[in-house]
Amino acid sequence: MTQIDDVKSRLDIVEVISSYVNLQRSGSSLKANCPFHQERTPSFFVFPDRQSWRCFGACAEGGDAFSFVMKHEKVEFREALQTLAARVGITLVNNEESRSNARELFEINDAARRFFQQMLDTEEARFVREYLERRGVNERSIQTFEIGYSPPRDNRLLAHLRQAGHHDELIARAALARETEDGRLYDFFRGRLMIPIRDWEARVAGFGSRALDENATPKYLNTPRTPVFDKSRILYAMNLGKEPVRQHGAVIVEGYMDAIMAHQHGYDNVVASMGTALTERQVDLVRRLTTNVTMALDGDPAGRNATLRSLESSWGVFQRRNSQNTSVSMLQQPDAMELRVAELPAGQDPDDFIRSDPGAWPAFLERAQELFDYLLDSLSERADMDSPDGRSWVANTMLRFVAQIPDPLRSDLYLDRLSARLALNNDTLRRALGDIKRQLAREQRGQAAAAAADEATPQPAREYHAVEEALLAFLLQHGTEPLEGHESTPSTEWFSRSENREIYRNVIAGEDAEQMPVPPELQAHLDALRSRELRLSNQAKRDKAWLQMSLALEKEHLNNEIRQLSSLPEVMEDLDSPLAQRLLHNNIRIGEIDRLLRPASPNNT
Repeated sequence: MTQIDDVKSRLDIVEVISSYVNLQRSGSSLKANCPFHQERTPSFFVFPDRQSWRCFGACAEGGDAFSFVMKHEKVEFREALQTLAARVGITLVNNEESRSNARELFEINDAARRFFQQMLDTEEARFVREYLERRGVNERSIQTFEIGYSPPRDNRLLAHLRQAGHHDELIARAALARETEDGRLYDFFRGRLMIPIRDWEARVAGFGSRALDENATPKYLNTPRTPVFDKSRILYAMNLGKEPVRQHGAVIVEGYMDAIMAHQHGYDNVVASMGTALTERQVDLVRRLTTNVTMALDGDPAGRNATLRSLESSWGVFQRRNSQNTSVSMLQQPDAMELRVAELPAGQDPDDFIRSDPGAWPAFLERAQELFDYLLDSLSERADMDSPDGRSWVANTMLRFVAQIPDPLRSDLYLDRLSARLALNNDTLRRALGDIKRQLAREQRGQAAAAAADEATPQPAREYHAVEEALLAFLLQHGTEPLEGHESTPSTEWFSRSENREIYRNVIAGEDAEQMPVPPELQAHLDALRSRELRLSNQAKRDKAWLQMSLALEKEHLNNEIRQLSSLPEVMEDLDSPLAQRLLHNNIRIGEIDRLLRPASPNNT
């Protein structure tokens, strides 16, 4: 989480704006006379559910808490961040200092990696090398994956790092040592097989480890979360597998040894999630390279319920990503992200399977099923499909997955498949789906309420603004030439996320980029946008992509306004009001955009 994300997560836009403006309740929103222009009838609205504001009057502007403070206080992004950070009690860390701290952590992790590798070559680590030999790990893999050994006693890593000039505070911050109650440090990893974990940029972010004493607990131990290590943001071995993944798709396994054994036998498009459920960030990493993803699951009947829960989470991530991708698919790839599942025979994991018969791995992956079909088959095997209770249980479980599909057309297709497979009436399934969606909404509200109880202020829902960021990545990589004379040149107001708006205003649309450097707090976000691999091969493809993306961003902006306007009682009370007319205008413009986009559809080319 960046400093900006941290500040946003603690803000409540109603509290922020009400400290400047007297707000009155209007349905689920709040309204006031706009503070930015003179008016008699309120046209300024605040939407707590989306943590946003908009003026539907002369200003025609809107945004989040950052953009409001910037406009009201007449300050730049950095000053608004400082104001809002102070409001929620967050002390901002200097960006240059933060990057310097990160470099130090990567450097000390690399020093620890070298120490662990050296220890593996010592006489006392002979039993570790023998263990690796028994597991079938050859010398080349040991070197490629930089496998090492942490001594079991005497705090030798700590002594080594101190002798190399690293301070105790940095060693502890990297989670390479822990502190006792009386303030003494000791090695965090002791008597373990050590596996360095490199991030997307191949920097040593942390370590995974396995206990070699069968009585030791825990068996597997990762570096705790640090400023540079968060296992939910990393796929193990991706630093080695980028090009194979791009060419052949991604195969995701759970454990380090699974990935190591796959690479050893030439299957170098295999990466490890370090946990069963895929996270938003991990899917984002894969999406940079491919839309073809296969999860290779251990054959563990005892863990089926846990696997089902993790797959439900992964399914939700993929559905949200596909929903966000529909308007920018030409920039990415023409297909939605496809998640398939291949389940190993009972009692086997990918490591066992590959070692026992390396040549059978490709055929095993060929038998992978689409996740929906895998789940339906798996649940049907566990239920008595001849009984009403059994089929009802399968239907209700599968409907939890369908309920997570944002696109109604895709949802209908899955309902049709479920209806045919279970011999259940489609209308009955549709009514049950509505009940389950309401139940899931209640669960999510309950989770949000529980999270808010632990925070000083409410936590707004997170959105990733995929359309905005894809367009920015395109402009950063292909230049601003598409902006010149284009009928749909983006306005800064089309960017709902303040960070995206500022990058567009300062870096892309600014008259002189040298005069308008990006605020240092936004540098990490700018670097992430520049790192997206989205280059298009020729001018015709770039022009076509630009038309689709710029219109998609305008449509997203208009749809956002429609959602806001539709929630206002004032619109329904007076259909001739300016607000109602604006709603009508937006709908008409969206129809025009759909007609402009239609020729670019693959079905019409």
